[in-house]
Amino acid sequence: MRLVSIAFRDVKPKRLVLHPLFLSRLGLSQLYVQQARLSTSKHGRDTRSFFSTASLNAENPLHVLLSPLSEDTEVVKKTHTQQRDIGVSLIDEKHLFGKWKSFLTNPFRLALESDFARRGPAKTWRSQLLVDRFENRSDLALWSCLLDYQKRINGDVGVLNVWKGLWGRKTLYDVDGPLAPTFWQAILEAAVRSDDEKFLNSVWIYSEWMYDVHGVRWPHLYSTVLSHFLRTHQHQPALQWQLRLTPNFYPGAQDFAGMIKQFALDPELYRTPTLESLYVVNPHHQLYDSLVPYLYNLGASQLAAKWRKRCVQQDDLPQAPVPVRPFLRYLRGYFRHVTLCPEEEAIINPVSDYEEDAERIDVSREFINRVHGGTFGISVKNYNDKLGAKWLASSWVSLDTAISTIAALGIDRIGPLSLQSIALREGTSEGVLNRIEQLKEQGITIIESNYLRLVLYLARIKDDDLLQDLLNSDLHPDVFDDSELQARLVISTANSEDWRAHRLMLATRLVVTEKSARETANTLVALHISRNDRQGLTRLLENMKAMEVAISHDNTSLIYDSLLHEAKSTYLPKHSLYFYISICRQLSSMEVPVPVRCWRKLLFGLARQGRIDDLEKLCVELVDMFVSFRSSRPGFVPVHPDDLPEPMRKPLSSVENLLGVYVPLDLPTGTSLHPLRQLFDNKLLGTIIRYSFYSSLTEHSWSAPVSELRRQARGGGRAVRLVRMLHDRGLCVSKERLVTSVKLRLVTLYGPGYPTKRNLQLARASNSLDLSQMKKLLDEAWGEEFLPPLEDLQADIQKRGRKRLQKDRKYLQKIGKTTPQLHVVL
Repeated sequence: MRLVSIAFRDVKPKRLVLHPLFLSRLGLSQLYVQQARLSTSKHGRDTRSFFSTASLNAENPLHVLLSPLSEDTEVVKKTHTQQRDIGVSLIDEKHLFGKWKSFLTNPFRLALESDFARRGPAKTWRSQLLVDRFENRSDLALWSCLLDYQKRINGDVGVLNVWKGLWGRKTLYDVDGPLAPTFWQAILEAAVRSDDEKFLNSVWIYSEWMYDVHGVRWPHLYSTVLSHFLRTHQHQPALQWQLRLTPNFYPGAQDFAGMIKQFALDPELYRTPTLESLYVVNPHHQLYDSLVPYLYNLGASQLAAKWRKRCVQQDDLPQAPVPVRPFLRYLRGYFRHVTLCPEEEAIINPVSDYEEDAERIDVSREFINRVHGGTFGISVKNYNDKLGAKWLASSWVSLDTAISTIAALGIDRIGPLSLQSIALREGTSEGVLNRIEQLKEQGITIIESNYLRLVLYLARIKDDDLLQDLLNSDLHPDVFDDSELQARLVISTANSEDWRAHRLMLATRLVVTEKSARETANTLVALHISRNDRQGLTRLLENMKAMEVAISHDNTSLIYDSLLHEAKSTYLPKHSLYFYISICRQLSSMEVPVPVRCWRKLLFGLARQGRIDDLEKLCVELVDMFVSFRSSRPGFVPVHPDDLPEPMRKPLSSVENLLGVYVPLDLPTGTSLHPLRQLFDNKLLGTIIRYSFYSSLTEHSWSAPVSELRRQARGGGRAVRLVRMLHDRGLCVSKERLVTSVKLRLVTLYGPGYPTKRNLQLARASNSLDLSQMKKLLDEAWGEEFLPPLEDLQADIQKRGRKRLQKDRKYLQKIGKTTPQLHVVL
């Protein structure tokens, strides 16, 4: 099918046009301008007017007039006042256009040569277009010039014009040249943006012709088309084009996974199962290892669990254990009802539960190697850092292979020399950080040293020059752990004016100083705790936060133990209560997780002392912290190891100085082991309701002036409003249990008989609201109907009251007392 089928014809010009070559050869001493307006076809605002200006200097004017336009003629365009802005060129490197680069500054010639239908500037042009000459039929540089011009002048309409010319000729199939990626991608992007479906269909047909006839594939055809329909949320076209392009243009499992990862967080694509459908019909199911840990590391654990289920259904199981292990431990810990397949079980339980002499045997790769060595009489050899460094530095084996070999041998730690070899082969800060991350994924750690800290410091600040000086230095890594030798080297390098080495030693001192500052600060923290210097501890923690100095696990344990020891009965003196609240808040702001049991002690203390204002503030802070916390790891919140499920806590038992573990924020708060569920259990909520109802006589806990009607029920109403506020912020609350807790308080105020405890008697005597008024206030506090209808509520209170009355009578008879009478109480 040819969209351009107009026969070529020669016509005489209607007006005299001076060729620029003629103008340049006229022997005049001064320049003047001869304007020759060349009209283009009428396209509304797309119409262009071009002018040619040159010096008049020619030897044979007649010869020039009769000659065709040369290929390297330059025509300077004068911008018309009404002309719209010209777009940006597709390619900045002009030398890539070769012999056609002069065309880029010749708009008249470009307009003429890109008039493939001969309805504009080429309508009266009697010569062949350049693209129709035999020697130019497959010249990608020429086509790129024309495309660049039309794209700049007419946008996607101009791209379509070039495409029609290319479609009618079918002469171009170069996909390997330096201009090819930009050329084919510009056409493809215009096609997917076009409202005319025929444009994209013709691109697909042409790409099939390229593949069938010439054995080449249109670059990025699959990913560009599918990405467009996914970005615009077109479910049906995405599936249709997936089926069309997969047979010949499927880019491979890795590129497909990258495309899915790009759109995996778009919620619109899950209203209809677009991404899942693409994955199911995909010929290769290899998405688990790349997508599931990727989503989990972004904090999208629920989405990761959804994709994990889909992958398992397609027999797409994990092959790399290290990246998916944190997610599987999280899944096993918080969602025990989820059944893991054997391959997943092997990842989170790599150690067999053999017991021998009360000691657990670690069946690792290194253990297997030791068993084989014992069987064949080969003695065990520990990892030699010098030998490992030589292996990692060998250029005849790739670094990926070298690291994989070390991991396969069961080696779980390497020294600074091995790190130096790896970093030297990478050469850049980003490469070094990526390799260190790769070692972690392979289960290989690097021995702690000042050399490691210095490498990490320079890599993180992206000081490649100083990093190269360090890696190429003749100093042994052990030198950086000798503070006295470092001091001497600082002086000697300055005296010898070896400024590179001097700068390196200064950076080393900076890193060592940071380590020393951390150790010193933690020593002072322990000293303040032992002396019970609360003001000093508070100021020191503030300074540590400002200086970004981390607190040690031992010191946080001392603080938590001190709080729990002092609050054995959940009662703390006022000064101690607010001191520990301040300290725990300070630690949380430093991303140091506080155990749930400590927060509970503080909340119980505030509730039982009737400090409702501070209780409300702290409750809201805690819910926000576990629902929308902004940490250094976006999408996660740090949780204390004591509050983690066993499958997550047990593998980390041997980790030193472990302050906490980051858990995804999207963990449903209704999960039984969620920190908020452990914190705000029924006991704590019941305590808040109970003490709030009976705190109406504690005037110091209420600062805002209220009416007499609201004063009578402000305690209970405020507690209900607090719970509703926490529920709206994400806390999972059982309304039925909350209503039951409130009814028990109403039994005390409105039930039969009279309370046996003095404080309850005073609360009932001070209540001047009838039940209907109390119900109205509690319903308003909840924001909707909270209690059942009045008749049902009265019947329920009477029923519960009679049961309590019988229970109280039996208790009083047992201790030898009588039921209190109202006139005695009054």
